[in-house]
Parts: sequence; C-alpha cells; structure tokens
Amino acid sequence: MYALRKVITAMLLALACTANAETITVLDADKVQHKIRLADIDAPEKNQAFGNRSKESLSALAFDKTVNVETSKRDRYGQQVGKVLVNGQDVNLMQVERGMAWFSTPI
Repeated sequence: MYALRKVITAMLLALACTANAETITVLDADKVQHKIRLADIDAPEKNQAFGNRSKESLSALAFDKTVNVETSKRDRYGQQVGKVLVNGQDVNLMQVERGMAWFSTPI
C-alpha cells in the first residue's frame, strides 16, 4: 500500500467520467499530469442518465481551480485514488450532496 501523500496542484486540466467512477486529471507544480479517481464515490457514465450533468457539476466545482489531492492508494488500473479539495472543501462529498454521485464502498 502507498504511504499517504499530498499532491498539490496548480490547476485542474481536464475532467472525465469513466466507467463506474469519477476521475479528474490534474497538473502539478512541475507540470506533470496525474489522473485521479475520486475516492469513495461512484457516478453515472456519460452515456447513462445524468452522466453529463454529473460531469458538468464536477467541472463547476473544480475546473481551472487550485486543488489539493490527498491520496494513499491506487486502483486496479494503477490510477491514484484520492480526495480532492478546493479551498478546503471536499469535492467528492459535494458531488454526493448535489446528487451527482453516490457513496461507494472503498477499494
């Protein structure tokens, strides 16, 4: 298991919903891209009902903003899994509160 680490990012580059999870791609201070799967939540895929609305919601919360990512593990595809914070607010939780994602059992 990977030790808890913090990836401090300059801005959010792009957003994408993938099968069974929300993911974002962030650009760190060294201009390195990191694909992050949002921990403990699941969301509809873009071809499912509300998939595009979920993606738009995530974009409104985080796109082009400075974010902190707390990550301590990787999923079975090697993606980092973490909590995304914007101004100290948990984006993962905000997506659930907005009804755009639901709690999912941790990996």
